Amino acid sequence: MMELDFEDFSLIDCHVHTWMLRENLDQVTIEKQGKALVEIISEGKLSQMYIFDSHTHAPLYLKARYPGTLYAGGFAPWTGGTALLPDVDWSKYISRLIQLGYDGIGEMGSKPVTRDMHIPLDSAYYEGLWESCEELGFPVLCHVGDVEDFWHERLTPEWAKERDWGYWEGYYTTLEKLYGEIESILFEHPSLKITLCHFLFLSPHLERADEFLGTYPNANLDLSLGVELMYNISRRRDDYREFFIRHDDRILFGTDIGVSTTLPQHLARINLLRTFLETDEEFYTPSSADDLLTRYEEPYIGLDLPRASLEKIYSGNFRRYWGNEPRGVNLEEIITTCEKNGNKVIADAFRKLTKKH
Repeated sequence: MMELDFEDFSLIDCHVHTWMLRENLDQVTIEKQGKALVEIISEGKLSQMYIFDSHTHAPLYLKARYPGTLYAGGFAPWTGGTALLPDVDWSKYISRLIQLGYDGIGEMGSKPVTRDMHIPLDSAYYEGLWESCEELGFPVLCHVGDVEDFWHERLTPEWAKERDWGYWEGYYTTLEKLYGEIESILFEHPSLKITLCHFLFLSPHLERADEFLGTYPNANLDLSLGVELMYNISRRRDDYREFFIRHDDRILFGTDIGVSTTLPQHLARINLLRTFLETDEEFYTPSSADDLLTRYEEPYIGLDLPRASLEKIYSGNFRRYWGNEPRGVNLEEIITTCEKNGNKVIADAFRKLTKKH
């Protein structure tokens, strides 16, 4: 992939993991994670990003540490992890997240787990979540399903098998069942602000993606990579270019940074998507990209979208759902909450911030 001098856009990444905090949650690691995010924003020419992953309030701390730079996603359990938040009163829970300063929910959702672990997104457990988020206008970033090839052993790449992302043995919920769950939610909650990750894995099926957006006007799609998304779209480049322009108010820029773990890998994700959206170039996955980005023999082909569409996809749509600026953080309330939950590391980090203020 050639180095390009991209145009100047306001660019918000809607899909960023706090990857360093998955294994370690100490003050040194938290500060390193914050500095890494700021470096990505600077080197990747981003304006802001939406970060998430932890139910420890670390994303909220990083948001407070770098005010105006980061939006923070609040915790809601994935379908295989509802035991992390049992017997929840969703109305009180969502209202509390808003009071603390969170900007939305997620990433959460239903990456496939075995049927005995799967709590459907349209089950009674989650109903209060959707009701409360719809009522309060609190946006949700939701991952549903996975690459459809992963339900077929022959088509599943080795890197996916190594991560147990293979669902062909019949122990897992089918992709169509997972789609049925989210469609039920969208039908029942037509004002819910929801963005579905990875293009809802519909990139092999343009007509179905078009029908989906037409049927559910509250649904939006993010472009977070796996590059099968760009590969599939490139195979029908002209048709998809029309699709992107037609639905440019329903698509959001997102990278899945944090699946990547080094600065060159993070920047490769940003530059791949920008090359894909802004140019008509033919290009390939660069060597600097992380291993989860497949190296295809056929090239990606850029969509060369008009500036008006790019402005919506890069930041306009995000701001419409999540707000023009991140919410302020209620430092006193979050310190009390962390202390009550026994989360001393985060409480101490917030306490240091109050002294600076």
